[in-house]
Amino acid sequence: MARTEAQILAETMDKTRQLARYYISRLRDVDPFSPLDLGGVKFNSLYWLTAHMLWAEDNLIVVGTGGKTVAPAWAAHYCIGGDGTLHEGHGDYKSLLDEMKKVHESAISYLSSLTDEMLAEDNPLGVQFGDGDRSMRMMVMHAIRHEGTHIGNLAWMNKMYGVKTI
Repeated sequence: MARTEAQILAETMDKTRQLARYYISRLRDVDPFSPLDLGGVKFNSLYWLTAHMLWAEDNLIVVGTGGKTVAPAWAAHYCIGGDGTLHEGHGDYKSLLDEMKKVHESAISYLSSLTDEMLAEDNPLGVQFGDGDRSMRMMVMHAIRHEGTHIGNLAWMNKMYGVKTI
């Protein structure tokens, strides 16, 4: 049976998240709350980056295609342009990973249900990318490339902590 475009995009996002989870899993011995310092430059902590990825998946894939947010309210603290601080009462890292998994499963299920016609509609957030594309399809594609960008951050984080990944 033929898969819809949304199902293919959902599978691509799911495979991309699997790679992110791999790099996150390699950092299990790292303090997730401590920002990385490299030559006096501070980078976001593993916790902040993970929470940001949770927020972005919900914002781009669910909200950005007309769905109702599935992320907890505190996730908004980790939005684009966030200051890198941790939300008060943030909880432990395992709880964040559990929440990330729940948001991901909901987002993938929701995305899989969209039609080609829906993907072609303008996104409800009014976001426009460099080529002027405002479609919900582009929101999903951007979510995939956004995730990939942060996989690069996670890969570097592994290297900076001396964690072997391959």
